[in-house]
Amino acid sequence: MMRALLRTIRVHMGLSMARPMFQFIIWASPLFLATIAIFIYSSRSPEDIFHYVILGSGFMALWSSIVFSSASDINRERYYGTLEIIFVSPVPFFIVLIGKIIGNTIWGFLSMVISFIYLVFLFGVHITIPNPMVFFLCTLFVLLALTVFSFFLSLAFTLSRQAEALMNFIEYPIYLICGFMFPVSILPIWVQPISYLLPPTWAIELLRAVSTNEFSINMIEKSLIGLVVVTMIYMVLGIFCYRAVEKKARISGKLGVY
Repeated sequence: MMRALLRTIRVHMGLSMARPMFQFIIWASPLFLATIAIFIYSSRSPEDIFHYVILGSGFMALWSSIVFSSASDINRERYYGTLEIIFVSPVPFFIVLIGKIIGNTIWGFLSMVISFIYLVFLFGVHITIPNPMVFFLCTLFVLLALTVFSFFLSLAFTLSRQAEALMNFIEYPIYLICGFMFPVSILPIWVQPISYLLPPTWAIELLRAVSTNEFSINMIEKSLIGLVVVTMIYMVLGIFCYRAVEKKARISGKLGVY
């Protein structure tokens, strides 16, 4: 299983980078997003710049990589006629799917790092992380949580034949609803409950909490618990969707275009 997972990650990362659109998402899109963000927040404090420019633009780049890949990878396999073959291969379908998601997340994280480097060297943004080890550990947990969320999205896209429409529909609303470039608290009251049903909201709030100068364990408790809870919810939903995909494949024998 582990060998199959690692091989899937390696092959998928190579195939992803062979696509011009994915290259744009990883190499160019973060620079545009970071430029817009720094122009908006250039007069704010260094802490706000880190929270809403560096983390905000980085999360936008990471989310673009995850959502585009989650949808387009399944849709591409469907139109190539290989989705059914992957599903019935000796390697379990969920292993292949997780391998694809991890590969996309690695590229997305690299895109996030590119955004950081671009802002530091071109705009002279000063990055100060009071607790680098805690920040690193929280970043790993955030990537794990987003991987679980992406697993759910990929399976939901597998059940739907409108993957591309869903992909284009949810990308920009997530930027706004999850507060990547501004606090969720400024959103309308009726929108905020929706925000806190989504892992990216808790994820970016957790990283903002651990990167404040007055950091304490109590400050991250709410964000950490919230992220754990919603991640568990989406893990259960992902398992449910996987069983639905398996049932659909076994009963109708159709996961492809026709």
